Amino acid sequence: MSTADQQPTVAPCGSWVSPITLDEVIAGGASMLELVADNADLYWLESLPGEEGRTTAMRLRNERTQQMTPTANVRSRVQEYGGGAFDVEDGVLAYCDDVDRTVKLRTPDGTILTLTCGDASVRYGDLVVCPKIPAVLAIREDHRNPGEPQTTLVALSWPNADGSPGPEHILAGGADFYANPALSSDGRLAWLEWNHPAMPWDSTVLKVAQLRTGAVWRLDDIRLVAGQPEAGLDGIAVHHPRWNSDGSLVFTSEQSGFFQIYEWTNGTIRRLTHDDTDYDLPMFVLGNHVTAALDDERILAWNIDEDFCHLQVVSRSGGPAKRLAGVAEVDSVAASMGKGYAIVKRAKDHTALVRVEADGSLKILRSLGGAPAHAVTSVARSLRFEGRHGPVQAWYYPPTNDAYRGPAGKRPPALLRVHGGPTARASNGYYAPVQFWTSRGIAVLDVNYSGSAGFGRQWRDRLRGAWGVADVDDCVDAAEAAIDAGLIDPGRIAIAGGSAGGFTALRALMDSDRFTAGISRYGVSDLKALIGGHKFESHYLDSLIGGWPADEQLYESRSPINTLDRLASPILILQGTDDPVVPMAQSTALAEAARKRGLPMAMRVFEGEGHGYRGSAARRDALAAELSFLAQIFGFTPADDLPDLEIENLPR
Repeated sequence: MSTADQQPTVAPCGSWVSPITLDEVIAGGASMLELVADNADLYWLESLPGEEGRTTAMRLRNERTQQMTPTANVRSRVQEYGGGAFDVEDGVLAYCDDVDRTVKLRTPDGTILTLTCGDASVRYGDLVVCPKIPAVLAIREDHRNPGEPQTTLVALSWPNADGSPGPEHILAGGADFYANPALSSDGRLAWLEWNHPAMPWDSTVLKVAQLRTGAVWRLDDIRLVAGQPEAGLDGIAVHHPRWNSDGSLVFTSEQSGFFQIYEWTNGTIRRLTHDDTDYDLPMFVLGNHVTAALDDERILAWNIDEDFCHLQVVSRSGGPAKRLAGVAEVDSVAASMGKGYAIVKRAKDHTALVRVEADGSLKILRSLGGAPAHAVTSVARSLRFEGRHGPVQAWYYPPTNDAYRGPAGKRPPALLRVHGGPTARASNGYYAPVQFWTSRGIAVLDVNYSGSAGFGRQWRDRLRGAWGVADVDDCVDAAEAAIDAGLIDPGRIAIAGGSAGGFTALRALMDSDRFTAGISRYGVSDLKALIGGHKFESHYLDSLIGGWPADEQLYESRSPINTLDRLASPILILQGTDDPVVPMAQSTALAEAARKRGLPMAMRVFEGEGHGYRGSAARRDALAAELSFLAQIFGFTPADDLPDLEIENLPR
């Protein structure tokens, strides 16, 4: 009998044999990001799971891929999230080397030069290499003095004759934050800045000035281009300025309520896109790769429309944007010799570097990993419904494995995922950890709740002052919508999240009886502990919860650590010993409360790991613990050979 004639085996969901093993999930955790074009060459960053996640700069030249930083770990730590860790122009590559905490140059002949002293207290990011000056523009975050670190916009000179780092010139200071330096061919510098308590998606301003170099470097004729100074939380988000060859400046702005593309020319601003969709996302990380000029008339961009993402060609002459191929996400775009390129995530395949063909299709130039097996690839469908706070969107991944089907009349168990941020976004991109679950017979529901990005500002602002309420209600409503649609088993739904997503998961377990179990990956349980944290997010809760200390009562009542008596579901707690955001004490208190209440609970602690796990062993052990936990709670036997997680208080 041929394979095509074989009937699928009937087996309990969760027990199916999957070719997507734990080791393959961990080994497949590579990423590609920050695409840059330099003449005919393409550069990008790529992480290497086999080297504990080291990130290196790659180059594609004449269809040959080469690693350009074989001994460096290219990473920025500015604002904790980093970004903009490298740039290249005319073959000169500038990059942040996390191994020795320096900024380095690689010249076209392969010579490595060092631009900074390697003080771990001084961080750099958002690099822009300018060989003609010569200098590297950067955002500098200086932690050397007591109190909040000082952020400035600087120029790093080429090294001195003896090879020592050259002088650093402060070009702009005084604002709390800076981002996205961009230099025009005639020496005009554009940049963003903003101040507490705003996050960059609340309010930024875009400025332009003439850069003067010489004995004293300075900015002359500083002009405000866009944004509302001193607007606090109620301003306009302006992101990602890029110069065109004719001296005009393209940027994105949320002035209309959606991130749209605008152009500034000699003091006049005109809008290039005219729809109610987002052409950009909130700027968590530094870097400037959202638009790319294909020629004097066309800009390569992307937008999110009806939940799905599409590459777009935007006309500078006022014509409608041309929709190109659909993808799950666009990390970055670039243009070279009139052709467009992008790093994209896809619904049915791994992240890829692609070229946009004349007919709008995508030519794969590099893909991370081989093609996934179609027989076990779950393709998400979008679920839209009206929640208690407005529309909610979720991605539903059905159990998918051609070799198996569940027992007749039984719905599959489900894992409801809560993305982090909370101002982030769940997409329908192929993600090996999701396929790990669906190929074993467990459905996955990934929710874009109030506050999520990609749906316009009104959707995002629904979380204003309502974190721990609106997001929780939306997740509960998503589960109910999936139940009503007949997609998941109402008696076997686990909710899981990390960091901010862990906070929502914990709140949902305490405020609702909808979920059978929960998984907290370094989840935030004490909101007050986030006050005065790292600079970028030190006032984030002003918008999510309220002002401190005026709204202290809200912080107290919303913190899961203060309502542990309401916890009534089995819980798995995953925690790193060196987590600076969610200290061990919070997770230990959570575990002890569950233990005292006699709830089934387990806690796994990962030595040396921080807020998120980088080590392959920790990531593997965490995923194995989640599978064992859900198997014991939901009552199925995994086909995988893995040690049973010891769950306290679980009836045998």
